[in-house]
Amino acid sequence: MSGLALETYCSQLKALLERQHTELALIEKQRAESAESMAREAMLRAQKADRAKITFLANMSHELRTPLNAIIGFSEMIKLKIGASSPEYADFILEASHHLLAIINEVLDLARIDAGKMELEEEVVSIRELISGSIRAIQPLAEKKSIKFLYEPEAVQESVWADPAKLKRVFINFLSNGVKFTPEGGQIAVASRRSKNSDLVISFADTGSGIPAEQIPIVLEPFEQIEDHMTRENQGTGLGLPIARALARLHGGDIALHSEVGVGTTAEMRLPGNRIRGGAMVANRIDLPVLPATSGNSLEDRPTSEPTAG
Repeated sequence: MSGLALETYCSQLKALLERQHTELALIEKQRAESAESMAREAMLRAQKADRAKITFLANMSHELRTPLNAIIGFSEMIKLKIGASSPEYADFILEASHHLLAIINEVLDLARIDAGKMELEEEVVSIRELISGSIRAIQPLAEKKSIKFLYEPEAVQESVWADPAKLKRVFINFLSNGVKFTPEGGQIAVASRRSKNSDLVISFADTGSGIPAEQIPIVLEPFEQIEDHMTRENQGTGLGLPIARALARLHGGDIALHSEVGVGTTAEMRLPGNRIRGGAMVANRIDLPVLPATSGNSLEDRPTSEPTAG
């Protein structure tokens, strides 16, 4: 090999080695940046979870302290025979005790759901009867604010294979939220329809304050609550909607929120078509407000999962 050829060969080899070294360095740099980015995201998620837990504990402290103070205070009055009659104080204590039990049950239910220990007790159930029963349960609260329910029972003839208690809990959650955040004289329209893929969708549309689009994912997360004057006036644990979503998903369905500030919110629950057991859907004549699909989780054309029995 001539001196010139050897020099050319060495030069090419050097350039090849330098290029490989540069490429390896670039790959290592990219890996390091990726690892740093993942670590940063994990840290942000952990910080967000910590903030949510702190907020939840603060809210929970308030929620637990209020009924406990009532129970202790009225019990002391009964003991000291101060003020009203004992039966009247007993009513106050009973009401506070039920409120306290409801809070504790929500926390325990969420823990059971997270642990995968929540089971369905399924049977064939009438959607019409579940909706009617849910409205009756919320009616006293609605009457205090002169809120009207728009619902045509004859328009719903579907029966489904499901856990009636858990479905009713979802419906009551939607209705109670509607009553809480709807001003006096408002209305809540309850209706049902079939989606494009034959799933059953039950809608609860209120004329309340509405939820900003960016806040909807927040209210669907456990321990999270949006901050505004309405939530401050209506204290809660922030677990209702997350539990409702978990119960819907146990049935192979889901929930979605569509809202517009100043117009209202529509809460929907979808049940997969393969859970329907007879009955025909009659054209529902209630005109629901048309709200933008701001939840990011439209219920149309979702894949469905098979029910466990029936």
